[in-house]
Amino acid sequence: MSYRLRGTKAAALTVLAFAAGALLAADPPAKKSPSSAASRKSAPTRHAASKTRHSTRTRVRASVPRLDPAHRAELVEEINARLKEPDPHIISYETALDGFYAQLASHENEKRTGATATDTVRVLQWGDSHTAADMFTGETRRVIQLQFGDGGIGYSYAGHPFAGYRILGSARAQSAGWKTEGNKFRQLTEGAELGMGGISISTDLPGEWVTLDAPCTELELQYLQQPGGGSLRFADNDGDPIEIQTNAPQTGAGTFHYNCTAGDHHFKVTTEDRAPVTLLGWVATQPGVTWESIGINGAEAPLILKWDRQLFSQYLKDNSPALIVLAYGTNEAASSDWDEESYQSAFASVIDAIHSDVPESSILVLGPTDRFIFRRHAWRAYDGADKIIAAQRAVCRAEGCAYWDQRERMGGFGSMQQWVYAGWAQPDHTHFTGDGYRALADALMADLMAGYQAYKERHALNTQTAVQGATLGATLTN
Repeated sequence: MSYRLRGTKAAALTVLAFAAGALLAADPPAKKSPSSAASRKSAPTRHAASKTRHSTRTRVRASVPRLDPAHRAELVEEINARLKEPDPHIISYETALDGFYAQLASHENEKRTGATATDTVRVLQWGDSHTAADMFTGETRRVIQLQFGDGGIGYSYAGHPFAGYRILGSARAQSAGWKTEGNKFRQLTEGAELGMGGISISTDLPGEWVTLDAPCTELELQYLQQPGGGSLRFADNDGDPIEIQTNAPQTGAGTFHYNCTAGDHHFKVTTEDRAPVTLLGWVATQPGVTWESIGINGAEAPLILKWDRQLFSQYLKDNSPALIVLAYGTNEAASSDWDEESYQSAFASVIDAIHSDVPESSILVLGPTDRFIFRRHAWRAYDGADKIIAAQRAVCRAEGCAYWDQRERMGGFGSMQQWVYAGWAQPDHTHFTGDGYRALADALMADLMAGYQAYKERHALNTQTAVQGATLGATLTN
């Protein structure tokens, strides 16, 4: 029996044949449920649970097939072989990344000349639970900073706004008196004042605090200016406090800027009075390159359109990213709210809004990964992503964005089962293990760096051609 995947829908038949044998060694499946977790949520949970529209709860028993170590190693080797070499055709419309590549080249040239780096090339990734876990983005950050320099963690939410939130390379904490808004996004109304990341924490009590531990040379605290807003006390490494006033005649974007010496810092902000304070995020940077994680469990791309446009636009312009990465599609694929036409329209609105704010920023869209759902007592390949991939591709082609087909890079339709058996994806057949996320991130970075190299070669050729043309013109004139 063959277990090899070929990156097409035909591959699903091979995987399912293997699955039938493997499931004989697994725990018996649970009874058929009216709604499966994998078809409803993308946020990781300890068990696969779902809720129907009639509030009926059911469980699907998620178990990993018991494969012998040698067989599992063979699957890991096969996936690795597929991922380790850059795919020259996997990024569609790649010239849309030329602006980002140009900034990388400028930064790299500055380093090569031995000059002290002063700029930060920033990459901001918005997404769902795959982004929120910061395993994928943590690996892309590690890889790109090894080559181009550590630009810091960049943007992060203030405090600890939801369970499991983390940004690798930093630590954070908060007191108990803060209320999070934005994570229960289905309750949001249009114009929610959530800043650039879609999450805020608020309090109207004195003595409430948040901390951030991170290396940087520049720090920003983003907060909501508002009539009657309270005062904050800011300190770096328990040094002399600095007062921040959030009171303002009108509601709007507030930013506290702070320059500091290179190295590790412990920042703390404390409320001083009984008055409303809303924090929207930290930005910790230093010379180098960033790959920043802005993820919300269960999110869909059109959620961005619910956030207050003035706040989002102002912060996006102020942060001026070289590259914007949008990593959505898992939740949209499982939702009955979208067909290809409606999602294409909504996704185009998101891209239009970003383009209007930062037209100079390159945009890279990461398509949804493959997934399986539990139906009729078995895990089955799910084709709901087809309409999302088609819609995202169409928007990228029309709007001048690059597109990375993540499902195809995994191995194509039906490949998720192989990743589960290899131990690189979770039993929910939607999320990945740390090894799986890192492998996907490494594949993306390999593809991006191959594109960057092609850009440099193309740019050098164009420069050489221009010089030769100028020389020929001068010769003919003489």
